[in-house]
Amino acid sequence: MSRNRELFLFVVVALAFVLQLSVMPQFKLLGVQPDLILVVAIVVAVQDGPVAGAVVGFVGGMLQDIASPQVMGVSALTKTLAGFMAGVLKDFFMTYSILLPVLLVFFLTFFEILLHQGVMVVLGEDVLPPLRAGVMFAAALYNVLAVLVIYPLLRRFRFPEKEDSLLVTRRA
Repeated sequence: MSRNRELFLFVVVALAFVLQLSVMPQFKLLGVQPDLILVVAIVVAVQDGPVAGAVVGFVGGMLQDIASPQVMGVSALTKTLAGFMAGVLKDFFMTYSILLPVLLVFFLTFFEILLHQGVMVVLGEDVLPPLRAGVMFAAALYNVLAVLVIYPLLRRFRFPEKEDSLLVTRRA
């Protein structure tokens, strides 16, 4: 991955974090809002592979943990694993259309919510919100709506690899 792509992804994660805290609470439906950090991590994993998805998930999750009163590192862990899984699972699909990130976001939203709750239980957290299937389904659908916006935007801003950029400069 090129240095420009890394810098771009850092800006995207920071922007997703700011939007998650400031704008998304205004768009709550059925008590849920889209998880932009999770969606960005999955989209990056589909485009750039499991390691990039895991790094984006970790950085975004850690930012969420810093801004949250919950146990530090839980969101970082769950989003890292979701981003990594998205990158691994994308290789099992034959399509690279928008259907792939939509499916991955839908199912990995359930995975991330369940894993988050499980880690909190293992850590001995006493007060946890009730885990309801309807709320998880609403969160997954809301994340799917977010991926329909985020995937085309991130796909549009592709940066050439270092080897590709050398070929372009040699031809000129």
